Amino acid sequence: MLELVNVVKKFNISGNKEDERTALDHVSLQIKPGEFITIIGGNGSGKSTTLNIISGALTPDKGKVLLNGYDTTKIPEYQKAAYFGRVFQDPMVGTAANMSVYENLEIAYARGRTHKPWKWGFSASHKKYFIEELKKFDLELEDRLNQKVGVMSGGQRQALTLLMATMRQRPSERIIKRDYVRFCETDKSKAKEEVEQAFLLAKKERKEALLKLKEETFSKEVRKGRKAVINQEYKNKIYKFDLTKQILLLDEHTAALDPKTASKVLELTEKIVTENQMTTIMVTHNMKDAIRYGNRLIMMSHGKIVVDVSGEEKKKLTVEQLLNMFQVASKDDTMSDAAILGD
Repeated sequence: MLELVNVVKKFNISGNKEDERTALDHVSLQIKPGEFITIIGGNGSGKSTTLNIISGALTPDKGKVLLNGYDTTKIPEYQKAAYFGRVFQDPMVGTAANMSVYENLEIAYARGRTHKPWKWGFSASHKKYFIEELKKFDLELEDRLNQKVGVMSGGQRQALTLLMATMRQRPSERIIKRDYVRFCETDKSKAKEEVEQAFLLAKKERKEALLKLKEETFSKEVRKGRKAVINQEYKNKIYKFDLTKQILLLDEHTAALDPKTASKVLELTEKIVTENQMTTIMVTHNMKDAIRYGNRLIMMSHGKIVVDVSGEEKKKLTVEQLLNMFQVASKDDTMSDAAILGD
């Protein structure tokens, strides 16, 4: 579970109260695993600041950010990258323009993989996986693996960024053990002992199984197949201790796209989120999209959460009802015509 506890963030703190702006005013928020939350509000309401606090791009002046009960408030953004995938409004952000589609995907896939120095390399299995994932977008990106990202259209680039943000290769065993102890809800010392013993037992069982396999008289092909099964069984025992699933942060990721392309990217977003049961927070300036997508809607005004609806209540919402709720709760705040009309 992701949780913000009494978070405060102010800007322009120089001693002059007239210049000071409160972006987040004692915000508390609990986000359950698998929730797809849309956040809407007027300009300066605190939407993007909330994402920046969660991702580690900003540090709150007060309050905490908890992930499965573990305090991640002061963990640097680059270390949090293993837990959060993010897509920004600008299609030019999040990818390396002078690198190919394939190179960008390899870098994204390596995120959080290991604690060892990253080494460049091309993998046939990775390439096959990338092609299958790109085919789902129906944008012919699978035929452009060697194309420079900088020459692609905004929609293609944003679709690629979305895929990159949701890719997660299994982390190293060291990181699995570290995060299991970090994020477990039981006693830390017991958790450490539990995971260490489980890993030792799994390694012992794999070693014994491989030694037994050597004693058997099988053909080379059969031996190869049985070895693969033994290794997969070992991985299954290890990966069950992988407690963290990536959380997707979408910061108005369709705002810079034309309506047709934006609609396509939103459909892809919903498909990816649903298939992977990803916890997702999507900031949007569009009331229709805020109602249409996700299973929970939050509205912000002046750095506070003023509306929080989910389930059947959210499904029955209309733009008119949401606007009325905003006007009642937000006092002198305003919503743009684009947000109301869905432009």
